[in-house]
Amino acid sequence: MENKNNASIKHGSYSMLMVVLVLAFLVAANILVQKLPTGMTAYDMSDIKLYSISDKTKEVVRSLEEDVTIYLIGETGEQDQILSQMLALYDDQSSKVHVKELDKNGGFATLKKYGLENETIENGSILVASEERMKFIPASDIYELDYAKYMQYQTEMYNYDGEGEVTSALIYVTTKDIPKICRVIGHEELALGDTILSAIKKASYELTEVNLATSSIPDDCDILLINAPARDYTADEANKVRDYLDRGGKLFLDCTYENYETESFKSLLEYCGIELKKGVVFEQADRCQQPEAPFAYFANVSSSAPITKEMSQNTYAFVYISTGLYTSEMKRTSLTLTPFLQTTSGSFLRVEYETNDKISKTETDLGGPITIGLTGEDSVSGMKMVVLGTPNLASNNVLNAFPNTLNLDIYIASLNYLCAFDKSVSIPIKSTDFGQNIYMASTRNLSLILTVAVLPIVVLLIGFIVWYKRRNR
Repeated sequence: MENKNNASIKHGSYSMLMVVLVLAFLVAANILVQKLPTGMTAYDMSDIKLYSISDKTKEVVRSLEEDVTIYLIGETGEQDQILSQMLALYDDQSSKVHVKELDKNGGFATLKKYGLENETIENGSILVASEERMKFIPASDIYELDYAKYMQYQTEMYNYDGEGEVTSALIYVTTKDIPKICRVIGHEELALGDTILSAIKKASYELTEVNLATSSIPDDCDILLINAPARDYTADEANKVRDYLDRGGKLFLDCTYENYETESFKSLLEYCGIELKKGVVFEQADRCQQPEAPFAYFANVSSSAPITKEMSQNTYAFVYISTGLYTSEMKRTSLTLTPFLQTTSGSFLRVEYETNDKISKTETDLGGPITIGLTGEDSVSGMKMVVLGTPNLASNNVLNAFPNTLNLDIYIASLNYLCAFDKSVSIPIKSTDFGQNIYMASTRNLSLILTVAVLPIVVLLIGFIVWYKRRNR
């Protein structure tokens, strides 16, 4: 009997030892998993890859040469879990990135350090800071209400731009020389829309204003932006632009179909090798948004021009009311013009647009194809320019109505071309309904609790029951 009891005790002790070893293994395995990078322990099951970062972002992060701190701001215990998991992927890519959570109520010293102590800060806002500069990203820039879908479905559906905003901020705070765009004012220029202003900021450009009537073009102006002036330039203002170009300046110029009447401005264009003719571009019906509106159409994007050669040729740019850009007979030989946006051979320039409402071409109209976007480079002065025959390429109405065209890409690529800025990246905004098919961080936390705590306890309990039954046989 004693031998039997000893055998039972020995067998039960062996079972308990096995349970303890299994428990120790599970605990050690979970500790090890917690030390692994987030990208190796989390699987993104969302349709739009909400919890992933692109190869472009990984390249930016891995190329960092200085320390950058990313603060995720929110009340303690209320931090945005979508952003928290995304930022962990940034942290995985480089030892230069340091992700921290910042309590907006208790982190006053940090907020004051960066001049944000008086700001109204929403949960889910982000602060990106290096030794040189900082960039604050409000939550409203990360989660933007999709008004088109809201009007269609009457429910709140958002565009998510977490990766785009954070990656842009990383470039901004670590770039030594931020390109400066000087936008000319004082001639009733067409205002830039909120969408393109946001894109310019996101592309890490600084935008300022210059009034040529009262000041000169700053020496640190990387790009001079002229956006469809309604009033003519004075001779002195036009000379300031010419002098700037002669020094190797960079010009981004949007024209309107009415600029052919502004003599000084027209002469400035001729100095740039471009002739404006009276007229509005009409396109053939199969390229138009609506056959009865031939002035609103889809234009061809060149696959060989420096601005657009890297872009997909499976889509078009949408153009709303444009004039044509023609090569001036006075163009100097050192200046090379390269079209990148053109209409088809079936298009034409409607000359008598005020009185002639016919859709088909007449004898007074000028035949196509017609250039409505071109680049220019002068081999002597070093001057570079981008000229568009329309100021509406990146208007809010066009960009919102036709988000899948190349319009916004062309605009930002034009800026990058002018100042040879190769650090700007374009991360697509993710349009989503957050209530569908999302692998939430809370789900991951629940899985962690099950594997770290519940499963070992269950195994231990089963082992104890087996041991107890064998002991009492």
